[in-house]
Amino acid sequence: MSEINNLASLKKQGKGKKTLLLLAAIFLLPFTVAAILHLLDIRPGGKSYGHLITPPVSLNVPMFNTVLHNEPFSSKDWSKVWNIVMIDDANCAQSCSNNVDKIDRVYRTLPKEADRIQRLLLLTGNINLAEVAVLQDQFPQLIILAANSEEQQQFINNFRDAAPIGSIYLVDPLNHLMMDYPKDLQPKALRSDLVRLLKNSWSG
Repeated sequence: MSEINNLASLKKQGKGKKTLLLLAAIFLLPFTVAAILHLLDIRPGGKSYGHLITPPVSLNVPMFNTVLHNEPFSSKDWSKVWNIVMIDDANCAQSCSNNVDKIDRVYRTLPKEADRIQRLLLLTGNINLAEVAVLQDQFPQLIILAANSEEQQQFINNFRDAAPIGSIYLVDPLNHLMMDYPKDLQPKALRSDLVRLLKNSWSG
């Protein structure tokens, strides 16, 4: 009788292990597929207009402050959303203003998931508060940060080392710099990528 009970117990243990392995496989499958697509540079839904940064750059995000209100903006404020990042000197010259306007027009035409994206402008140097106030008034949802400390400059170097100065950068919800776009990119192309990103991404 005890042998029969032992056999039944072994069968139950075997079924339990198979069930556990099956659940683990189901759980890991999406991550495995995503990793393979990333490594092979395969993008669902057609051509991407951005340049994929490989490998993605893991960012150690320092503390920033917003320019106008001097409010803290920490690494957690970068997390759980997709970040479109622009970097320019303090006066945000014409090319900078053009990028801000371009991204704003794209953002306003995105579907309702647009709240999964935020736009950040990092300014270096001696900032003219009056000029920033005009820019902020024109683009109220743009997050404008001052970047002047040594730690902040080192952070910015990650972007400038990965792509030409003046590029538009994309940082994922896990704080990885993973794509850049040329400053002369057409809004339609950028919108196409962002719509595809929001549709296919599980994060952010």
